[in-house]
Amino acid sequence: MSCFIDSELYKRILKSLDIQFQLETAGNREDMAFMVNDRWMRDTAVVENVIRRDGLWKIFLIFAHYRNPLLLIRREISECFSKNTAIIYGQYMRRIAAKDPRGTLEVDIGDFTIHLN
Repeated sequence: MSCFIDSELYKRILKSLDIQFQLETAGNREDMAFMVNDRWMRDTAVVENVIRRDGLWKIFLIFAHYRNPLLLIRREISECFSKNTAIIYGQYMRRIAAKDPRGTLEVDIGDFTIHLN
């Protein structure tokens, strides 16, 4: 399948990329400190995520802090050919990875409420 972009659209894309490049700033060391200091992962809720991509069912585990759910990491665990196998494997891996096997650490969807005022 071929795709054609006319010159006007191409100019607009380049202009948008240039504006984005000028507005963005480099991150600080503090921005990625949570990756080095991984003690926060002791208090994470683990959620499995199974999606179809490239003809396979990919299994991801999402580790989110139960008090600050925007502090999260998503890791690909495995891939399967069958959806049912991927779901079962994802649930099994979630139980293994959970720091709290009772499952009492949960992420509240209300914590993701974002007001754009």
